[in-house]
Amino acid sequence: MNTTPISDARALRSAAENFDALRGKLPIPGDPHRGPDSVTVAKQISELGKRITALGNEVLIRTASPDLDAHTARVISDFAAAVEPAGEVASALGSVAHQLSFLERTEHLRDQPDAMDAREAATLVIGDALGLADASLRDASYSLYAAAAAASHPPRQLRAALSRSTAAAPLPAAAPSIVLPTAAAPSRTARGR
Repeated sequence: MNTTPISDARALRSAAENFDALRGKLPIPGDPHRGPDSVTVAKQISELGKRITALGNEVLIRTASPDLDAHTARVISDFAAAVEPAGEVASALGSVAHQLSFLERTEHLRDQPDAMDAREAATLVIGDALGLADASLRDASYSLYAAAAAASHPPRQLRAALSRSTAAAPLPAAAPSIVLPTAAAPSRTARGR
């Protein structure tokens, strides 16, 4: 695979945008229009799975490349680093799905005191898990955006080298260091005249 800093930056930015899009679709507890429901959460888990697979594919295609250089290794690391917060999102959404299932199964018991407490606890767990999912999606997208910015700007030394004229004469090779015997220093009066 032949990647360039620009193509790597685009791929990193695209991954970041995908995580931002997922974040924008997260259910919001208490919101009548975007409250959590099992179907929405299941769709998000499925979509997140695709995003995690995409991260893995980005790592795989670069790792398998025969011309692995320092830039590519850094991009591999950037994609791989986003897997951890994505995994946290998967765990959080799995918890939300589990609690929503519990609420659906116990709907008919909602007026019983014991069930009321358990259902209230499930609602709190859902809120906390969605908060964690939001924060983890933000972490994933921010790190990918930062990596994209870094990938699209060559290192300082390369920028400096590119800014120099290509027509400039090459620097002469350094002469080997030869130690010559020191001659007596001329007298002060001889230099002044």
